[in-house]
Formats: sequence, structure tokens, C-alpha cells
Amino acid sequence: MVWMGDLEATFMEKVKDDISMDRADILFAPHHGRKSGKVPKKWLDEMNPSMVVIGEAESSHLDYHAGRDTLTQNSCGDIVLECVRGAAHVFVRNDTYAVDFLDDRSRSDSHGLNYLGTLGV
Repeated sequence: MVWMGDLEATFMEKVKDDISMDRADILFAPHHGRKSGKVPKKWLDEMNPSMVVIGEAESSHLDYHAGRDTLTQNSCGDIVLECVRGAAHVFVRNDTYAVDFLDDRSRSDSHGLNYLGTLGV
């Protein structure tokens, strides 16, 4: 997993050619996924995340990472990732939130949240 914190797009663009990113199964988008934290395409290609987590921000300010599988905290609410060997079981607050890229491994709800699916890593 990569958690990019508060990195800003302008800074990342300045250093993108000086830094190579390793593969990451899950990316927590910088600036909660806002356009002000847009990750350079070079880095996204290098990390090739299976899932991008976009935090809470006004939807008009978000970069939804077109072509990438995403969890959007605005819609799903709290998120817990239960990381086990070869997988991350995903639990969310909103029991009507759904995505089509996670596997259903018939897990029970846990952590006070609803089982959404499993990301094979």
C-alpha cells in the first residue's frame, strides 16, 4: 500500500522524473483524491494499483482516476481493510455501496461494518 498523504500535484510533477515508484496493490490518493493531489501518470503506471482509495472531499474537487478501480469514501463511508496473505478484505459503513471489481469470498460483516468484497493481491 502507498499512502501519499498531502502531496500536491505541483510538487509531484516537479519530482516525478527523479523518483521511481514500486508496484503497490492499493493507493490512498493524496489530498483525499482531490485534483490538487493528482498523481502523475508515470507514477500511476509504475505503481499500477489494483485499487485507489479516494477520501472525503466535495465530489466536484475529486480526481476519480479514470480507468482505475476506486473506493470513494464519500459514498461508502468508513473503510476497513483486513489484510491477510494474498488478499485484502474490504469492509465499509454504507450497506448499499457496491463495486464490481472485488471478489465475493462470503465473509461475514466485521468491525461494525459491512463486507464489500475482497481484493486479491
